[in-house]
Amino acid sequence: MKNIFGTIFKKNTVKPVQSAEKPVSKIPAKPKYDFVEQYTVIDPKKILNGGYELWQMCENVPVACEEEGVPTTGFIRYKMLPTKIVMGFLCELQKKTSEEIEDPKMRTLSIVHVSQNHRIVIGPNFESPKSPVFWVVADDVPKKDWILHVTPEKNRAIVDALKIHTR
Repeated sequence: MKNIFGTIFKKNTVKPVQSAEKPVSKIPAKPKYDFVEQYTVIDPKKILNGGYELWQMCENVPVACEEEGVPTTGFIRYKMLPTKIVMGFLCELQKKTSEEIEDPKMRTLSIVHVSQNHRIVIGPNFESPKSPVFWVVADDVPKKDWILHVTPEKNRAIVDALKIHTR
C-alpha cells in the first residue's frame, strides 16, 4: 500500500537509516564435549567486589560468569572455580581496561579435563590476541604424563577451545 500511494502522489519513499554502531560480539558457543568447561567472565570492574586478592588463600573463588540465553534479572550467577586455575587470569582481567576486554573472547577461559588428575586450561593472551595461553594443571602427579591421556576426541576438544582465541 505504501508504494501505491507513493507512486500515485509521486512522493519519494524514505529509506531507513542504518546506525553506525559497532557490532556486539557474542559469547562463544558452549562446548559440545561433556569433559570441557567454558566460562566467560564478567568484567571485574562491573561487579561490586572487594577484589579477587581476598580469595587467594581459599581453595575456590566465586567468579561471575555470563551465560547465553539466560535473561538478566539483576542478580549475577557466580560459579565456584579452583583458585589455582583462575586466580592469575582474574588478576590480569582486573589490570586491563574495560575497552581491552570488551570482546567476550578476551574473557573466556576453557578447561579441558584430560584425565582425572590433569586439566588443560586455555585462555586469551592479552599481549598477542591471536596466540592463546595454554597451561597444564596437575593434581599431585607429574605434569609430564598428561600427554598419555589425550585421545583423538580430547585432541579435537583442545583444538576447538584454541579456535575461540585464534579466530
